[in-house]
Amino acid sequence: MNDNSKPKKRQARTPNPLCRSGVSLALPFIYFLRAKAAARVAVLGFLALLPACSPKTANDKAIPAGHEEGALFRVGTIVVYKADLTRELEERHASPGDGAAKKKALDDLVSRAQFAQAALAANLDRDPLVRAEMARVLSSRLREKMLAPRLKEITAPIPEPRLRELYQAGVARFRSNEKRQVAVLWLNPGGNPERGKQYEEKLASAREWFLKNDDLKAHPEQGFSVLSVDHSEHAASRYKGGVVGWLEREGGMDAWSKAVAEIAFPLKEPGEVSAVISRAEGVFLVRYMALKPAVLRPFEAVAAELERAERQRMRAAAEAEFEAAIKANHPVQWLSK
Repeated sequence: MNDNSKPKKRQARTPNPLCRSGVSLALPFIYFLRAKAAARVAVLGFLALLPACSPKTANDKAIPAGHEEGALFRVGTIVVYKADLTRELEERHASPGDGAAKKKALDDLVSRAQFAQAALAANLDRDPLVRAEMARVLSSRLREKMLAPRLKEITAPIPEPRLRELYQAGVARFRSNEKRQVAVLWLNPGGNPERGKQYEEKLASAREWFLKNDDLKAHPEQGFSVLSVDHSEHAASRYKGGVVGWLEREGGMDAWSKAVAEIAFPLKEPGEVSAVISRAEGVFLVRYMALKPAVLRPFEAVAAELERAERQRMRAAAEAEFEAAIKANHPVQWLSK
């Protein structure tokens, strides 16, 4: 007998990590994908979780499944369980006693198992697209089983003492700063000292006129009234009585508004007018019009906001802890790059 006549040894196939005592995880995955109502994705997904737990043969002779608890039937390496049938009937909103529905469900389970085994025989469980879909669905299912219960616990009401603790720790967040409404007369000498002196004199005359106008002094809400038209170069406020709006002590983002705030906040009472002040930003005359005092929002007004923020923080912490544990318990081993 020559060597060619000797029976060839069957090559052992690398075990699939999804294999669980020869039990396929295909059917739960089918149910997941059926909800997507996307036929192409469903087929790929159906193949994705099919473990190649034993070498394929030409005729796929069935292995007796009676020894496996809860098993209904086997097609090659694909085992279908009573739990799969129960889930299928639930999907159809059918009762276990509905004979017609049960027969149809069993027929569908058999058909899927046959197609799944055919896919295994075609090595589609090694297809990169299938493996990618498999990884996505496994990850999603893992989060559903292990992370979702922890996140559900976070939906419970947060005790008031904890919320009050958070309130005290972040009280600055709930305090609004003092704001002042101001009006401005502003002239820009453009770095010319001689023109700067002229502008100082011009605004000094405007201030003197203002102080003699009892009606204008009695109405801070008018700002500088008609004075701004001829005594200001600030385009945004020139035709609005010089009113520039509300400023906090720090002013705005620009040097000009910071300069206005620095002049306005030392003034004592609404209605008061500053002296004429020359700065690098120009020549200013500022009127303090009105006050919005600093206000601390009470705990009762922000309790719901505090609870939402704390719950979001707890969810983020739980997710980060979950992912860190997964990565720590399952380190990557690079085989090639």
